[in-house]
Amino acid sequence: MERLTLDEQLSAAAMARHWVCERCPTEHLPVARRWIAELLTSELVSNALEHGSGPVVLTMTHDEEGIVVGISDGDTRVPALRTQLPGATEGRGIALVDALSTAWGVYRNQRTDPAAPGGAGVQVSWPQPDEDDTRPGTATGKTVWFHLATR
Repeated sequence: MERLTLDEQLSAAAMARHWVCERCPTEHLPVARRWIAELLTSELVSNALEHGSGPVVLTMTHDEEGIVVGISDGDTRVPALRTQLPGATEGRGIALVDALSTAWGVYRNQRTDPAAPGGAGVQVSWPQPDEDDTRPGTATGKTVWFHLATR
């Protein structure tokens, strides 16, 4: 698993998009699926910066089945999928994640249950943080993750 701690600035979403694409070999995610990974990463990083608290930590793992990207922040509030009104100008990030990812979910970083409330209810093998993980740049609130299948 690879990890990047992001600064709390406007360019963090762009940095996160590029970081995910640079680290994902083509055999694990075709180019068209990378665009989706970029969009979803950008949405979740933006959400973490706007609604969460620092530090914001981006993690990614990949294998022959696809990629899993996680965005952690220090806030324990769990994002929820909301009904979208046609004229709404915000609140579409989680709807995009729900519509475009293979699976997604949320876990509190102090828990070991990857199927925390607010997710799609699909369990994905996701590396859990160590209970005593005190490395610099490790968020202690929650991680919102998404999985994109290779196909």
